[in-house]
Amino acid sequence: MAYRYEYANVQDGEKIAELLENVDFKGEVSLAYCRRPNAVLSLEQDGDKSAFVIARDKDGEIVGCGACVINGNTAYLTGMRANKWANIPKSYELLREFCKKNGVTLTYTTILQDNISVQKMLEKQRPSMPNYLRYGECVINIIRKKLKVKDKNILTQDGWFYVLKSQSGEELARGRAVEQWDYKQYVVKHYGWKMRLAKRFFKWIPNENEVLKFFSLCNVKANDNGALDSFLRHISHLPLQGAFFLYGGECCPVKSIKYKSIIYIVDWDKTMSDTSGIELDFEIDKL
Repeated sequence: MAYRYEYANVQDGEKIAELLENVDFKGEVSLAYCRRPNAVLSLEQDGDKSAFVIARDKDGEIVGCGACVINGNTAYLTGMRANKWANIPKSYELLREFCKKNGVTLTYTTILQDNISVQKMLEKQRPSMPNYLRYGECVINIIRKKLKVKDKNILTQDGWFYVLKSQSGEELARGRAVEQWDYKQYVVKHYGWKMRLAKRFFKWIPNENEVLKFFSLCNVKANDNGALDSFLRHISHLPLQGAFFLYGGECCPVKSIKYKSIIYIVDWDKTMSDTSGIELDFEIDKL
């Protein structure tokens, strides 16, 4: 069957949002990645520039999509979905064209660590696809709200940032708290046995088929591990919706539920042998 490939417009946003929800992420926590109510408008809020590439069947129905979000000269590939077999190389061609036109010099993507089948698919080099090279891991910490505060440090605001200061006024840590669930959501479809067991003891863990309401900590900087511990505890008392928040980092001094994603560098030209010389700076609100 022949398909038509094109860049999506705002009018396609609702149909793309429906397509995104038709596929679950597999693993200990099975999540549906949603961009309600309009996927195109949702994607625009993630970066400086963005685009959805869509595949239409002979009846004009959207049967596949893939997206790209650009921040500065770095692009993030996301939202790859298809409910019918389509011409994957053509989709990549349009995404690469969009990146090239907008001065992108580095492209990456992330895959949940538990999603082994997709990792194998990406790592098997094919003539019709870019090469995917493992770069590292991204550790996300799910932290419950209202942790016990153990000090008399003071949390203040400085523009978009929350700043933790000592009683003498010394800055100890800072970071942004970003809410996104009103335009970009995760819905728990299924828990594995480990998470089902954990839910018996941690009542704040969301129910299945529930939209996760949380905020993400971004651009976090702390003087030391003690300052980070204090910052996370104070941040946990922000009057934002949800019973938990996310913090990305290997080191998390407070109790958390961790999950990992594999970071891949997308090598369009297939000229890279390794990724050791690449510096990639990203935040979890862009994932």
